[in-house]
Amino acid sequence: MAEAETAIKSRLEVNTSNLASATAIFAILAPQKSPRPYLTFKVLDENPTNVMGKETAPTDCLFSVSIFAETVLEIVAVTNDIRSAFNRFSGTADSVVVQDVFYEGRNDFFDEADRDYQRVIDFRMFYEE
Repeated sequence: MAEAETAIKSRLEVNTSNLASATAIFAILAPQKSPRPYLTFKVLDENPTNVMGKETAPTDCLFSVSIFAETVLEIVAVTNDIRSAFNRFSGTADSVVVQDVFYEGRNDFFDEADRDYQRVIDFRMFYEE
């Protein structure tokens, strides 16, 4: 059985050299005091289509990639690279067959306590389990 997280991490790792200055990639949470900029990712929603116990269509998965950086310019550079890695991607990512990925939108934040900028980018992925 294929997992969405496997494909997401694979696409981010394969494109790490292109992800501007991102230093690390973490699933869901990053360790405290991680050097910025870094990325986290998580699956927000996953909807397989089943008929009589058999999958009949690709699984629809909404996921987000979060960027944590010291400046807005770092956020912008990493955003462009992440969108290039995912937007309209189709193919195999770490043995997961991805049919298509679509950009859904973004949200920006500033964390006063950590003094860093954050951007959350949402994508919708269709893949075969």
